[in-house]
Amino acid sequence: MIIKIIGEIGKRGNVKLLKDYTARQFIGLMVISTLLLMENIDSNILNVAIPQMSKVFNEPVLTMKLAVTSYIIGLAIFIPISGWISDKYGTQKTLIFSIVMFTVMSTCCGMTHSLFFLVICRLLQGASGAFMVPVGRLLLLKIFKKEEMVKAYTLMSIPTMIGPVVAPVLGGYLVTYFNWNYIFWVNIPVGIVALLCTIKFINNYKEEQGKFNLVSFTFLALFLCCFTFFLDVAIVSTPNPTNKILLGIGTLLFGAIYYFIEKNSDNPVIRYKLFKLRTFKSCFISTLIIRASLGGRAFILAIYLEIIFGLSAFSAGMIFIWMTLGMLCSRTLLRKLLAKYGFKRTLTIANVGSFCALLMLASVTHPGVLLIIALIINGVFASAQFMSMNVLYYEEVEKADYGSAVSLAATWQQLGLSIGIIVAAGTLHLVSMHGMTKMSFHITFVVLAFLNVSCQFMIAKLKPTDGQSMMKKRGK
Repeated sequence: MIIKIIGEIGKRGNVKLLKDYTARQFIGLMVISTLLLMENIDSNILNVAIPQMSKVFNEPVLTMKLAVTSYIIGLAIFIPISGWISDKYGTQKTLIFSIVMFTVMSTCCGMTHSLFFLVICRLLQGASGAFMVPVGRLLLLKIFKKEEMVKAYTLMSIPTMIGPVVAPVLGGYLVTYFNWNYIFWVNIPVGIVALLCTIKFINNYKEEQGKFNLVSFTFLALFLCCFTFFLDVAIVSTPNPTNKILLGIGTLLFGAIYYFIEKNSDNPVIRYKLFKLRTFKSCFISTLIIRASLGGRAFILAIYLEIIFGLSAFSAGMIFIWMTLGMLCSRTLLRKLLAKYGFKRTLTIANVGSFCALLMLASVTHPGVLLIIALIINGVFASAQFMSMNVLYYEEVEKADYGSAVSLAATWQQLGLSIGIIVAAGTLHLVSMHGMTKMSFHITFVVLAFLNVSCQFMIAKLKPTDGQSMMKKRGK
């Protein structure tokens, strides 16, 4: 039925829909949004389930974060080559492969009964999902012109933003009224629909690409894997310190080998020349910081509500709806702010607002009105930050570098989420030596607030006129 409805829309070709979108653009946005929503939900759906899953797997709560970070690591490892693979074999074929593997690995995650195998399955699930986010964004750049990117992202960014918020609600409901396994199995019907829509409605766009440097990519993947897992175990005490040492050595060794190979390569995996672009560099570093703050916030807040206030997974997840409301309100507000103040001032307003909202979370002592207001404000400003950055990224990027730009940005955005979870969990561990209390969570929120606002140093490097080429002029 769903496919049939979309098919009827597709027959309209370039006829305008929803005032601003042609049928082709609308269908593309629907498919991309579905994939982004599915991937973003899976990045965050375990947060509310961790307290209960820790009992099932007989593991400490903070150790269970490995099931979250392993998924993000899988994303980060394979995202760097997603742009090259997509350009080489086409967007449609790449998405088909990704969706099939993602759905299969989701099924496997729900069938495992040990933390070790769950981490392995999540790692592979992240690896297969690594192609959905950047290839989806790359497809967006294919079907929209540069001056249309603001209108495209204001719609497409909704699932990107609400995914981390919908995930706790959905995960909490499934864990409370069904079983933790269903938080993975829910991907099966969504994956099937996304697969059928991709096969029927998405074109197989290709771009000319040079030779792929497999050796360089291998050592980059090993470096990212060791680096992230090292951070994951470095702060929290573990019974075997040898693991920390080996991961630390692996990080330095693989990082050095990758650097020397990439330095002399004619076909680099990552096009570092993109960092010579002022807007790309500023947005890259700022988004990495903001993603870290958001990842830590979502991870800690779910645990805070369940452990300190004794809420069920579903009740804790439902509270996140208020953040969703803020994110939805942000869409209209953002377009007005961008039109009136431009990107630099809008990002400054959003950054300060997000900082204040995180400090408000540090003042919450019970799940009441203050928590609701804090979550709404968090949603408004976090959404404004991400949507603005995602558009401004590509202002100076040439069409031939779109794939590399998307892959590079998406890789470190995912690592940012992982780093944020590690920072939040590490801070909570350090200040909870005598048990988790309200104060220990409040200190963690304050740390995340200052982490978030630190990106203002990069925002300050932007010019007031940056982003004007990405804004479609009215009346033209």
